[in-house]
Amino acid sequence: MAVDLNDGLYRINLNFLKKERYSGSSDGMRFMLMKHSAEGEEDRLELVIWPEPLCFEKTADEDKHSYFYSFDKEGLDAAVEKLNDMFKEGV
Repeated sequence: MAVDLNDGLYRINLNFLKKERYSGSSDGMRFMLMKHSAEGEEDRLELVIWPEPLCFEKTADEDKHSYFYSFDKEGLDAAVEKLNDMFKEGV
């Protein structure tokens, strides 16, 4: 499966991510996109991937994999590309 965050159900943009988390799952893998803010640093886009069946809050931190990108269109595109690569690998 490929994720297209610009199509139908998956439609998302950076304005949404400024205030809300975006999550989904497919084929045994869960993911979340969110704004990552740290004092004294620019906002970044964080992609977190973890295995099903548990939700983000109930999954052990060592089972979560985080990737960081610039908080702009290019960063969102890179995060979606990484997510699709992970789906292809069956992670």
